[in-house]
Amino acid sequence: MITRTSMSKTQTTRNPARWRHLVFGALAALPLGASAQSGDALEPFVGTWSGVFTTQDNDYWTFADIQCFVGCPLDFYNHLSELLANPANDAKPAFALSGEAGAASGAALAATLTPFGKQVQEANKPENDPKFLNCQPYGFVREVTNPLPMEIRRDGQHLLVRYEEWSLIRPIYLDGRPHPTHATPSLLGHAVGRVENGALIVETARVTPDLISDTSQAGHSGELTAVERYTVRDNPRRLELTLTLTDPVTFTKPLVITKTWLYTPDVEIVQDTCSQQPGKPN
Repeated sequence: MITRTSMSKTQTTRNPARWRHLVFGALAALPLGASAQSGDALEPFVGTWSGVFTTQDNDYWTFADIQCFVGCPLDFYNHLSELLANPANDAKPAFALSGEAGAASGAALAATLTPFGKQVQEANKPENDPKFLNCQPYGFVREVTNPLPMEIRRDGQHLLVRYEEWSLIRPIYLDGRPHPTHATPSLLGHAVGRVENGALIVETARVTPDLISDTSQAGHSGELTAVERYTVRDNPRRLELTLTLTDPVTFTKPLVITKTWLYTPDVEIVQDTCSQQPGKPN
């Protein structure tokens, strides 16, 4: 369960001029309302959704959300929120608390890595990431939690997710089909979904190996399976994701990542290019 903390501890982050500073500072520092009601089970999820990176001035966001602008481990989000809410920490800088939560989350991740998972993490370096060196799109986890807006739209009885990041399009099949057993793995894999108790549940398999985050440099194998649980909340209207990653090759137990987007119907998805400023058209 995601916990949220108000920004009363550090009200300066409510200043729009400071938001940009904090968001880009987070880049360097990184190591519930009611469900929407609709007669159509898919309708609440359709639309354009934007994370904190491109909606920095919205009063909904907390400092913990800023730190999780590309998604983050659920244990990190909840730990940081608890530290921020504790009056005993009022004199401590928010970024120091983020570092504390990050260290604990990093240690917890390290404890879940298999020997092979540790080898993968040690081999991954920012300077040899082909996604940056050769302008190649992200793999599954980084794309699903990327900082730029995304659009969810219908494709007959199925859904299509259009990510502004790398301009990728991802189909989600909703007709009950199984994952193919012999299909060639791909960056975003094969996704099947269903609506269950008001939540959109997406199961993904057949992905190619990649990083789970730039911060941890941990990676996953082609045996990764993922379950995304998307829930729409109101006041403000938003999309909350709980992403559970299971990979017996690199993890000894599932990892859980969280991310939130706001509903932004006026935002237009633009073509992404390597030379482009994030969130802005050419």
